[in-house]
Amino acid sequence: MRCGTVQVPMVSGGKGVVTLFVTIVGSNSKGAKQAVFHLPGGPGASAESYAPILATTYLPLSEAVGKPIIFVDQRGTGRSKPFLECSDIAVPAKCSAAWAAAKIDPLAFTTPNAADDLAAIAGALGLSSIDVWGASYGSRLALETARRHANLVRSLVIESVDTADSQLDDAQDILAALTRVGSECASNAACNGVIPDLVATTEATAKTLATTPLVTQLGIIDTNMFLSDVSSLMEWSRGISFVPAYVASVRDRDAAAAEAFRGVILSLPFPGGQFSEAMNRLVNCTDIGPFNATAAMGRNAASTENLLSQARRAQTIEQYVKPCAGWPVDPTMTNQPVLSDVPTLVLTGAIDSNTPLENAQFAASHLTNSTIVTFPSTGHFAVHQGGNPCGESILAAFFLEPAASVKTKCVGKEKPIEKLPLPLDANFQSAFITSLGFSADVPEGWITLDHATWRTAGGVVVFARAPGRIKDAIAAVASQVGLETVAPKQEMIGNLTWTQVSGPDTNLLFYQAKNSVVVLVVGLSNGGDVSTFAKRIARSITSP
Repeated sequence: MRCGTVQVPMVSGGKGVVTLFVTIVGSNSKGAKQAVFHLPGGPGASAESYAPILATTYLPLSEAVGKPIIFVDQRGTGRSKPFLECSDIAVPAKCSAAWAAAKIDPLAFTTPNAADDLAAIAGALGLSSIDVWGASYGSRLALETARRHANLVRSLVIESVDTADSQLDDAQDILAALTRVGSECASNAACNGVIPDLVATTEATAKTLATTPLVTQLGIIDTNMFLSDVSSLMEWSRGISFVPAYVASVRDRDAAAAEAFRGVILSLPFPGGQFSEAMNRLVNCTDIGPFNATAAMGRNAASTENLLSQARRAQTIEQYVKPCAGWPVDPTMTNQPVLSDVPTLVLTGAIDSNTPLENAQFAASHLTNSTIVTFPSTGHFAVHQGGNPCGESILAAFFLEPAASVKTKCVGKEKPIEKLPLPLDANFQSAFITSLGFSADVPEGWITLDHATWRTAGGVVVFARAPGRIKDAIAAVASQVGLETVAPKQEMIGNLTWTQVSGPDTNLLFYQAKNSVVVLVVGLSNGGDVSTFAKRIARSITSP
């Protein structure tokens, strides 16, 4: 990995400068004439958010395609300077005054300027052409780059497509995503037997919660919380859809199962690195606010037949209408669709509630040389966060030969889960712990959204790494679960020596790796043998 900076004008012809922080992954990076640019989501996220998976996801991809992968902290984010911030983004006038005092032009931080930055970086590195891969907001930036620098872009990958030009109705789209979850469930006999009409059951359950919330140890599940959880579970699905099981657990007033879902949702990671809330507000308000927000509010007003649609309509108003009042408007911005014949791969999750399938279809309809690949039982970030070997292989093949026919035989079938298994009934399957870089056996059918934590009713398995030595990791973790007074014991499990701290329903295992400590936490609250359960998992870890 190499890091460096590139300076560009803040405004063309102006005096100010922006210093862009650039990260290059791949041992073949020096002297390369082609490269893959990966653009993170947000807006406001930076390349720092990818640190946990650079070695496990991006380095293998770089080696497979024979090109370096370049990450840029978009102007205003991460380690690029200036970092765009404001003490009170709810009051645009305060932000504008602070930026004026610092000689920062807020309209220099829009998506078109960020697209020009990518071309400048390519020039500074001596690249003759680039492959551009953007995910979520990054797909919006990727499309703009293709619009403005068509001769530079060799190929385009847009994943979890987010476009400023979409004329679609968010409220209708999220209902369409839930309908697709229902279709996946209906095609599975076991799922259909538990919850035969997912959309109707979701609506009925949401109405019941308005008068009779479900009380759990992780909070009260009322209508708003329930609908938010359903949306989150669709967004974070990774080849397995747990929406039916969650809806069924709340419908049946199964607090233990509902708590398992709530625990996983509450542990969802926020983007790492320095996230710029000011950039998020500014870019969305300049890209989307002037064009679609008011119209969307009018269109969404008709989508009142479903509580989930109503919730999304309210979210759209809160995110793109009310907050944008008083923010700068760039009169040169356009919301016209990007028209291009550049070879384009469109990657999307069938049940994504954040950037729905309809977004991908809309964008692809204006890209004459595009192929859509849809992954069933999958939500937002269908490929780039790891855990999708099929998607990664399709991506690598496309970067090698963008003009070749896209082969999708590896795309799996839908996999809805209608009920969480009991801990004592656990079967195990191997899984790659993407953020940690090793494989382990994990309980099959337990819910996971980040491939680091698995939960079921009465059971939890967590993998983590801690800096330093074992004694420090034990001191930090044991106190969180009430085991700080338990004496650690060493034991050979498989081919590794683990240090164990065990209680009646929680077992902690620690392994000293070269530069960190691997931590395995297992909790069972139903009387199972937690130590045996934890050792079964530890035995499967051979090279952490």
